[in-house]
Amino acid sequence: MKFPKYIVLLFLLINTVGICQSKYKGDPDVSFNVARQLAFNNKREQARDTLKLILSKYPNYTDVQNLLAKTLTWDANYNQARLIFNEIITRDKSNIEVWVAAIKNEMYAKNYNIAIGLANKGLKSIPGNKDLIALKNDALTEIEKTNVVNQDLAQTIEQEEQLETESKNAILITAEAQSFNKVYSTMSIASIAYKRTTKYGDVIPTINYSNRFNTNGVQFQLDAYPKIGEKMYAYTSYAFSDSEIFPSHRIGGELYRSLPKSLEVSVGARYLEFSGKNATVLTGSVSWYPGNYYLSWRPYVNPSNDGSVSFSNSFTARRYLKDKYNYLDVQFGLGFSPETTQLTENNVLLSESIFYLESQDIALTYNFTVKSTNNILAATVGLTRQELIFTSNEFYLAVTGRLKYQFNW
Repeated sequence: MKFPKYIVLLFLLINTVGICQSKYKGDPDVSFNVARQLAFNNKREQARDTLKLILSKYPNYTDVQNLLAKTLTWDANYNQARLIFNEIITRDKSNIEVWVAAIKNEMYAKNYNIAIGLANKGLKSIPGNKDLIALKNDALTEIEKTNVVNQDLAQTIEQEEQLETESKNAILITAEAQSFNKVYSTMSIASIAYKRTTKYGDVIPTINYSNRFNTNGVQFQLDAYPKIGEKMYAYTSYAFSDSEIFPSHRIGGELYRSLPKSLEVSVGARYLEFSGKNATVLTGSVSWYPGNYYLSWRPYVNPSNDGSVSFSNSFTARRYLKDKYNYLDVQFGLGFSPETTQLTENNVLLSESIFYLESQDIALTYNFTVKSTNNILAATVGLTRQELIFTSNEFYLAVTGRLKYQFNW
């Protein structure tokens, strides 16, 4: 009777492996030392092959089993290592090296309760052993740390859920002062806004007040952030004022889109209309959320009626602390700053503008939740260097301080 060739080859292979395993004739101690060198030289697969070959003839060689289990621990194969450690401990309860390795295996796997249980068993067999006591204390410490972290995490989640689910309404009060080192006197700005969160997005009506160079003005503004699907939302804004220190009409719109890799992009525009003058600003943004950080770049392109174009940038870097309502923020801008340059006539400030004055500015913000409440406080300090409108290449410095308080309910 003839057998197919592949069956014959398979039979020969099985027998060859069996013969090699059953007829290991080397010196186990020498082979063990070779395996140790391989293991400690990051050649753990080769070391395991040698160790298994030794165990094929000497299955109860404790040092060989222990090293084999350790190499599995080093490669994060904690479950496989545990099986080998348990086999050794069942046979030999007095080997401190094995107890230590077995407990460390559970520590690395973050099974701290199992590690404590092993330490207790080890101390019954080897009472008062300092290594086992130290490992037990380490495991207890890690459990305490985990409990604290879990409690903080639970508290943070609870606070965020309260803010997300309960705080459908908010009142935002902002007060700001800006002081100059030359020419201009201090300006003051204040606003009060009502924020309503709906399933369609946020709606924010605002009243802005400003006193600039002995001129008072009020502006009425309405912002909305409508949701457009799961990965897209928009920003829309309209503001009106009959005061000379505000634009008579200010219109804004922008579309935001979430992308893979924690990225977000947007594209939009702003339109400002003054007495006999108007300007359009094209803008957008590229933002990235790497872990607890937020990084964003926003360009502004300002085409003028004479065909020229001015350009400016705004960069933001934010470090989130315990949640998204607690963070540190730094913002830096340079170029021909939109919406922050000052339009003057006969040295009297008339309105905010987006015309072509060179400027640089930096602002630091600390945003945090107030203890025992759902309210949010933000404090900002800023510095601006800007060209004087009536003197080319001459600059002034301005220091800005701002406080914003948000009442949530």
